[in-house]
Amino acid sequence: MHLWRLSLFLVLGLALGAACLAVNRDLTSSLEGRSAWKLLGCYIDNVSGRALPHGEAVPGGTNAMTNELCIETCLQAGFSIAGTEYAGECWCGNAVVDGGGLAPDGSVGCNMKCKGNHAETCGGPNRLDVYQLVSPTSPTPSQTITSSSTQPASTSSPVQPTASAGTGKRGLAYSTGNPEGDAIFANFFTSFKKITWAYDWGYPAHGLDPSFEFVPMLWGLPSGPDPSWTAAVQTPGTKYILGFNEPDLTYSGSSNIIPAKAAAGYQEYIEPFSGSAKVGMPNVLWNNVGSSSGGDYDTAVWTQYFVGNCTSCHFDFMGIHYYQDCDPADGQSGAAWFQGNVTNAYETYKLPVWITEFQCYGTDAQQVAFLQEVLPWLDSQSYVQRYAYFGAFPDFLMNANGTGLSEIGVAYATT
Repeated sequence: MHLWRLSLFLVLGLALGAACLAVNRDLTSSLEGRSAWKLLGCYIDNVSGRALPHGEAVPGGTNAMTNELCIETCLQAGFSIAGTEYAGECWCGNAVVDGGGLAPDGSVGCNMKCKGNHAETCGGPNRLDVYQLVSPTSPTPSQTITSSSTQPASTSSPVQPTASAGTGKRGLAYSTGNPEGDAIFANFFTSFKKITWAYDWGYPAHGLDPSFEFVPMLWGLPSGPDPSWTAAVQTPGTKYILGFNEPDLTYSGSSNIIPAKAAAGYQEYIEPFSGSAKVGMPNVLWNNVGSSSGGDYDTAVWTQYFVGNCTSCHFDFMGIHYYQDCDPADGQSGAAWFQGNVTNAYETYKLPVWITEFQCYGTDAQQVAFLQEVLPWLDSQSYVQRYAYFGAFPDFLMNANGTGLSEIGVAYATT
């Protein structure tokens, strides 16, 4: 499944920029009087290297974003610099790094009203409103800004960022559908340490940041031997191979292969590499109870026929998809449906489970609530090896313009 669109972004003019600066100056006065934070100015940010490297979720989520909330969140996480961007993002650090500096056009680019308080501005596109904690022992702003340190500040009782219980599980299904045809959407997530791996429904990685582990996928049946596939799976560091994408379904975004042909394709193109990398079963829509590409039977039966035909195949893990309403019509919990589906997949084959695509259909708020419930559960299940929410591209984990994380993306990256 590949669904995304690009929209045009309207840049506000100089008059709005001046007004925004005035509003934030008023805010700065109140902040300085209350908590010794100082507005440093409007700074440049880059998706390839974040000026403030730690993205944080504020209480109430993206729609509650204000500069005060971001500042308090960064302070509680042990950081001395806070920055707001795109009206709803909060970034923290102890230095502005990776080339970030004062914007050459002053405050013009910091023109987006905070989602939680339209009387304030919270940065703009690739622009951060940056605040610094000031105390008698703090370095001057110029000393701090040129530092390369990104470790949390030391306090008398610091609150340090902690690693997720599921470190290594959370990943990205990313699209290269942008003008450059690269992994820019996935690379927006490099600062979020809970996300450690990614795939793009194929190979190669198209410029994926090396901080992520890339996992190649053979999306469907090739027409014959493909040297580039061999090169991809034999690339040093390749530990896992993802098999066919939804061969059980007949949609345009599915590979649509009957079980016997899928088994023959596995034996020819994937099984030869099972000695050097761990191999996953085909990525199937496990909650599909309708017909499949094989005929008038569901995905569970399709998988049974596939396994029965692939007698010489070796599988190290299952690959499944899940799509369903966030709040099913009968009033049951969408999270409970999802958990039951994943558990059923494991109990059927007793293999570690990768959920390579999953999404609940609903509003942004419903999807955020769904993620906040299921992500801790996924991280706590020993048999769930990896998972990736759909997907790293505009209107899903990215905002409509593809210029930053959506509210759902922030929840996925930080929960």
